[in-house]
Amino acid sequence: MTDEDKAFSSIDFVGQCLVDEKRTTAFQKVINKIITKDSVVLDMGTGSGIMALSAAATGARKVYAVEFDPFVAEIPKRLIKLNNLEDKISVLINDARKIDFPEKIKFDVVISEMLTTGIVDEFQVQAINNLHDKKLVDSSTIFLPQRHDTFISLVNANFTMFGLKMPMILHLWNWHKWKNFKIKHLTNSALLNSIKFNQKNNEDFETTIIFDVKKDGIINSLYLTSRTFLTDKIHIKDTEALNAPMLIPTAERLVKRGQTLKLKINYTFGNGYKNFNALFI
Repeated sequence: MTDEDKAFSSIDFVGQCLVDEKRTTAFQKVINKIITKDSVVLDMGTGSGIMALSAAATGARKVYAVEFDPFVAEIPKRLIKLNNLEDKISVLINDARKIDFPEKIKFDVVISEMLTTGIVDEFQVQAINNLHDKKLVDSSTIFLPQRHDTFISLVNANFTMFGLKMPMILHLWNWHKWKNFKIKHLTNSALLNSIKFNQKNNEDFETTIIFDVKKDGIINSLYLTSRTFLTDKIHIKDTEALNAPMLIPTAERLVKRGQTLKLKINYTFGNGYKNFNALFI
């Protein structure tokens, strides 16, 4: 299997997403508002099927639930039958980055939460671009979420764990205690990117950010956070299974208050941190 053919798959994470009450109920509330009896809905990366089930239960005419992993796909198949919604939901085992549908289909609502902080580890951009390329969506299509914003700052963190120095890329999930890391924000927080799903996005991202140093200290890592906008007014920050702040170690750099720093960042959405590059220039 090549890197291009790989997609994130974890039965444990499927369960974590389902029981993430803040995430799941926020999506359900918006689904209840936007679904009509005529809605044709696409749920990409369906996992447990909770979003597809919610859309169908709300009254959607037809829901297509796409799942890459055949083993995971057995879960929504079983739950759809258990909830007597087989006539409304079709589960498709396919790669959302490549999937095609008959030309006559146009989706009224696209639900896709294949998201991680910065969309570094998931293929949401490629999957949404595929829909635009194949004209399966148009200007009237409602995307849930509609936007994903990521912010970055330069920090100092204590990577000592269990008496040993352990600098490594970490998801700072809010169900862990991170106070021992004593994270100190030494610069302002800047917008890294803002991805709108009602349009195509370049899958290769590159930008240069200028930071103002606010405190003296030693920068030794990047700190990334994301906000997922379900609507213009409703957004989610970090939850138990979404948008965990990211701590990314860098070479140590002594800085003084009032300094400015220029950082060049480039990566390909979905290709993981092995292709995430950050360089001071």
